[in-house]
Parts: sequence; structure tokens; C-alpha cells
Amino acid sequence: MGLSDRTRRWLLAALAAYVALLALALLAPTSGTQSGMASWVRDIGVTVGFDPERATQARAEFLCNALILAPVSALGSVLWPRTTWRDWTAWTFGAAVLVELAQGLLLPARTASNVDIVANTLGGLLGALTVAVSRRRTAAGTPPSHQDEPRPVRGRRS
Repeated sequence: MGLSDRTRRWLLAALAAYVALLALALLAPTSGTQSGMASWVRDIGVTVGFDPERATQARAEFLCNALILAPVSALGSVLWPRTTWRDWTAWTFGAAVLVELAQGLLLPARTASNVDIVANTLGGLLGALTVAVSRRRTAAGTPPSHQDEPRPVRGRRS
């Protein structure tokens, strides 16, 4: 079953808005705000019980860089169902390379990073795989949970 025109328009608008905000964040002249967000993610991790020795700034930044592109490939997979998770992984890799080149060549206060390319590509893969797995489960028909089973009616005899 395809998307209604209204749903498609809303998803396209959401994707366009997200990509515009993403471009602002990724091509900002400095990365202070982004590093601050990663510190916040790290602090939350420590608060919920992650070992402070393992919950490092670098790991938080990797996680944020992975999660930042997942919505793009997820929304894109929903909007353009013929594209596969492989396509989205390739597209996110290409976009990540272009962003890092721009940061390295055009933004003197930013530093290009191969690790960011890997994290962004992983995020693209995760977003597209999430939609692909969801579609596969829906097509296969997932077994109902116990909560979905009808309850016997008491007090009635057949």
C-alpha cells in the first residue's frame, strides 16, 4: 500500500526541513554547539549508568554523528520505497565525504574527520535498515502478541 498524497507531502516537507537544519549544523563555521550536544549526550549516558571511563566525548560524538543521518535515510526509504538500504548507505557515504571535504577545505575552524564519515554512513545504514526490517515484518505478518488475542466472553453460553 502506497502513501497518500497528503502523507507524502508532509513527509517531503519534514525531510526538506530536516536536511536544511542538518546542513546548517554540518556546515556551520564552528562546531562548538555540536560538541556541546555530544557532551550533553555523554552526561546523560553517565547519569543513566554508563561507566564514565567508557562514556567518552569521542564516543558520544560518534553516536551523535551516526544518529544525525538516520532520519534522512529512514524518511527517504519511506518516500522512495524502490531505493534499498544499500542505496541509502552509498548516498550517505557520498554526502558524508562531501560534508567533510567542505569542512576541511572551506571552514578553517572545522576539522575534517574520517571517523565522522564512518559514523554518518553507519547512521544512513541504520535508518534505511530500520525501514527495511519494518517493511519485511509487515509483509510477513508478525504474530499477534498475547494482548491482541481476543478474550473469552464470560457469562454467555453458546
